[in-house]
Amino acid sequence: MFCCGVMLYNCSDEFVDTKPIVNATEESFYSSMIGADMATTVCYSNFCMEKLWDLCIMMTLGSLSSDEAEAGAGGKTNVVEFQHVDQLIHTPQEANVFEWTWGYLYRTIGYCNVAIEKLPDISKETDPNFDADLISKRLGEVRFLRALNYFVLAQIYGGVPLVDHVLTPSEYKMGRNEIVEIYDLIKTDLRIAINSLPERSVWGPENIGRASKGAAKALMAKVFLYESSYAKNYPGDERFTGLTQQWDSALYWAEQVINSGEYKLVGIDGERFDTWRSPETGGYQWIFMVDGNNSLEGVFEIQNVQDGRGWFDTRGTALCRWCAPSKVREINNPTEDGMDFGWGWWCPSDFLDSSYEPGDPRKAATILTEDDTILCNFDSDGGVAWRHPNYKVLNDKEGINRGTRKYEPSYEEYWQNSQTWQDGPIDVKLIRYADVVLWAAEAAFELNNNGKALQYINWVRTRARMSGNSGIPADLTGAVTHDQIVQERLIELACEGHRFFDLIRWNLGPVYLNHIMMDGKTHVVYEPGKHEFFPIPDKEIALSGNKLKQYSGW
Repeated sequence: MFCCGVMLYNCSDEFVDTKPIVNATEESFYSSMIGADMATTVCYSNFCMEKLWDLCIMMTLGSLSSDEAEAGAGGKTNVVEFQHVDQLIHTPQEANVFEWTWGYLYRTIGYCNVAIEKLPDISKETDPNFDADLISKRLGEVRFLRALNYFVLAQIYGGVPLVDHVLTPSEYKMGRNEIVEIYDLIKTDLRIAINSLPERSVWGPENIGRASKGAAKALMAKVFLYESSYAKNYPGDERFTGLTQQWDSALYWAEQVINSGEYKLVGIDGERFDTWRSPETGGYQWIFMVDGNNSLEGVFEIQNVQDGRGWFDTRGTALCRWCAPSKVREINNPTEDGMDFGWGWWCPSDFLDSSYEPGDPRKAATILTEDDTILCNFDSDGGVAWRHPNYKVLNDKEGINRGTRKYEPSYEEYWQNSQTWQDGPIDVKLIRYADVVLWAAEAAFELNNNGKALQYINWVRTRARMSGNSGIPADLTGAVTHDQIVQERLIELACEGHRFFDLIRWNLGPVYLNHIMMDGKTHVVYEPGKHEFFPIPDKEIALSGNKLKQYSGW
């Protein structure tokens, strides 16, 4: 896929390092349409960087930090920085989680700034194949990508340095900007992207994965949703100064996506799919399978490929192995410890497990238990067969007895073909259409438009119901409540990296995040005024000459 293509920059651990490409000068490189394509491609490149979007942002900061899942794996001393976030005892010194996230997101923003500055210099005079329309599209892509990376930075850290151009050495040491300033830049970028980009269907299959008009509109809706949530739920909090409630804008942009005709809740009409799991696989489960990559549900996805070349750092997702159970029970020796399989991370919590209505098919598509089976291969025990995960070997350590299966491929799709654990074939759905529909439901609720709120939330429930055979969940009736919106987002988007950030924008951390973990002894303590955002890495504060300041509590 193009986002994992030619790298224009050295991917060392020093995020500001760059290296020239062969003998090309800066002037000659940024003078051709080929250069424009390559400059745009590199702006996508960090999506598949090892442990970044899948493990740090999605699994750890977005989910393990919340009440829906726990780290699991080999116990609380296994990759301790992830375990510490899980327990909300993390510090600014957690190098992998915070340094990687901060550094790579800003590296991408740096790539985008270069492209925004240089691509307008390309013309007929510099390249006889100059295509003004394509340059406009490339700049739209880059603006979307800068906006997306800034939005995620603000989700994680709150106010961050605003870098909207290629910095000179004298500008390297910067302090925080306010969240409202970051959001203003994001909105500016997205307006340009919306005006420049085509819809996904116009891009066509040869451009699968590129930013589209629909993706830019969806991200705009999310920005207004977060701004409105912060403004409503944190009055007087100086971190959110200048933010206002604009639910009408959130609803407008969400409905722009809904009414575009580009997307669909796959399975809402009762479609069934013939897959390795079942010839009657429901739509909700199917969208998380390899065949469901880039379906009508996907508004923007990280593209993952298996090309057999062993590109460890820049191909696919690691979730397929990280989330697979650590042990699998042998068919012929079901009482033994089992065989090593995956690493057993991202374990749905007791709270999540008990939150589903009995019969909701989304539970079976999300949570793996010892009563379930997985398709795997062990030559010593009969080859490819359905085997049970074996959580008994972990119970004494953690009390973990379940796993997540949204990132579970078949043996043939991953285990047989993977060159490294990082080249999983299932796309990461950064923006899913069901998410957009639920944003519309929430914004309509806040605007006291119960008709629309009920319609949109019931679309999501209808698709869930039509994906199974139990008739569950039924449509909601009457007045929609905020609790119902909170519940529906938990169930529909479980283990997709949204839960913690949702709870924060609703200011519900004190309600949900103080809890006892599944080991029965570890108490998670949420501190209001501190845990809404994660700490800036100490290394970055030092590099800023202490111009960067932590929020209170850190």
